[in-house]
Amino acid sequence: MSFIICLWAFTSFSQTKSTDIRSINGKKYYIHKVEKGQSLYAISKLYSMDVNSILAENDEAIDGLKTGQELKIPMESLMQKPAIDTNKYVYHRVKKGETVYAITKKYAIDEKKLAAWNPALSAGLKEGDFVIVGEKKKSFVPLTKAVVKDTMLYTVAAGETAYGLTRRFNITQEEFYRWNPGAQAGVKTGQVVKIPKTTLVQVSQLTMDNSQAQSQPTVAVAAGSKPKKTSYTIGLFLPFKLAESEQLDIEALARSKSGFPATQALALDFYTGFKKAVDSLQAKDFDITLNIYDLQERDSARVQSICRSEEFKSLDMIFGPLYPGAFKTVSSYAGPLGIPTISPLTQQNKILFKNPLSSKITPSQFTIIEGLADYCIDSLMPGSKVILVNTTAKDQAYVKAFKERYNTELLRIGKSIRDSITEVKGLAGIKSAYVAGRRNVVVLLTNNPVYLQDLITQLYVFSNKKDIVLLGFSNVPNIDNLDQDYLNDLHFTFASSTGLNCKDSLQQRLAKYYQNIYTTDPGEYFFQGFDVAMYYLSQLRAQGPGFVSSLDRFPAQGLSTGFEFYRPDEETGFENRAVFIYRYSDYKLQKLGWK
Repeated sequence: MSFIICLWAFTSFSQTKSTDIRSINGKKYYIHKVEKGQSLYAISKLYSMDVNSILAENDEAIDGLKTGQELKIPMESLMQKPAIDTNKYVYHRVKKGETVYAITKKYAIDEKKLAAWNPALSAGLKEGDFVIVGEKKKSFVPLTKAVVKDTMLYTVAAGETAYGLTRRFNITQEEFYRWNPGAQAGVKTGQVVKIPKTTLVQVSQLTMDNSQAQSQPTVAVAAGSKPKKTSYTIGLFLPFKLAESEQLDIEALARSKSGFPATQALALDFYTGFKKAVDSLQAKDFDITLNIYDLQERDSARVQSICRSEEFKSLDMIFGPLYPGAFKTVSSYAGPLGIPTISPLTQQNKILFKNPLSSKITPSQFTIIEGLADYCIDSLMPGSKVILVNTTAKDQAYVKAFKERYNTELLRIGKSIRDSITEVKGLAGIKSAYVAGRRNVVVLLTNNPVYLQDLITQLYVFSNKKDIVLLGFSNVPNIDNLDQDYLNDLHFTFASSTGLNCKDSLQQRLAKYYQNIYTTDPGEYFFQGFDVAMYYLSQLRAQGPGFVSSLDRFPAQGLSTGFEFYRPDEETGFENRAVFIYRYSDYKLQKLGWK
């Protein structure tokens, strides 16, 4: 049985800066009251500052946060940030792990010029920083951009939220709050709000700087050469196994509450969610025809037959197949035709190599490990002892990946990597490395259930309420006969590619929709199918086909899936690197944010 995350936690959409400003010893501070489940990492992002700056003013926060706790957030460090002048300069937002060299190559400028524009670069790059990469010069590029031409009035219905309205009308939160500044604290039933109506215009009607034009990926021109249309044909490749499914007695399964075979159940759930999103987006100016292909893992002959058909050549976008081998074959045919291919579930990044019109939704295991390492530095440091358990030979790549990411991030923020991590073997090693009076972070990266059950049980007995935080993979709670008390008392924390918030009104409505069809609760693949279709098809509707070559410019968070794309070069497809961080606390799962 797969592990479904359904929790009551805040998300980044509900966070706002404190309006309580006080002067303490001649220095001005925001007084931030910690919300339930909120982490130092989330607070640092909210106020655009690093975790260490907050800890410097709040010593007690080193030992963890409590709901209702008041933190002093210095205003000075916020106000010292250089003003951004978008009328004069072109800016680049620094991505995770990005270097000065990478930026200079991307915008074809030398390091001396970059340093002259950005004197603060001598202190190093930080994720989220804006750096000047060029001066504004008028140029004309045959691309499109959404411009607000008019607004409409809308009366908020019962149960609707500001976030739900942005999803419904396909606008950003920034746009919504710009036209409705009073809605920052939420919207109420009966409230009348303004909804901006955007129109796509050629950028030739606007101004675009030379460095932006140069930075457009080569493939963007090819993909963007396809005109925006009012109707599209979408291919969906899923393993329904219809020949086998036809032998199933569906009514008998429903009566006995037995499940479908795993593969069919996954395909059916994903399709149901995907189709629901398609139906909700259908309009006179945006018509979707959905072509369904029942494709198995080893249907190589059928794959070839489909890919050579005239029907295949008429597709505008393809989702699937789910299996890496079949996906690579389909994308190899689709690429030369300019048809984007999206892999919904595959973790392997190799399907993206030399496949620039492809993208994959599920982060790789190594991306998830990097997210866990980032969280460890952002929210569990300083003051923690990090103990990395060297498990089986099969897991050495995981251990190495965590250590490399952890040390790279330490160097990036100016910290020494000397003795940063203590590598140990088994419980004896953990006991030897354990430091009383400090928080001890035990990192256990393996998928071996026997090893995990044995070591976690021993660690629980040893911990005896000691300050130990256990980090690992999301499959740990699914291990048979593993007492959930162990995970709770060890504050088990993990990174996951998916997660639901049961308080979201749209999620609740979709759950009822699914229950009315199948008389059972929906699984994670239903919501993932909805999110994937909603993300890509909403962008297709708003931007036209060219958006697939600039996925890194459109971050978003769906009901169960985050979208934050990255690709190392223009010959490679996009990997989704959005992961959620969760922690066991008081016998509940808390979502600490997404990275």
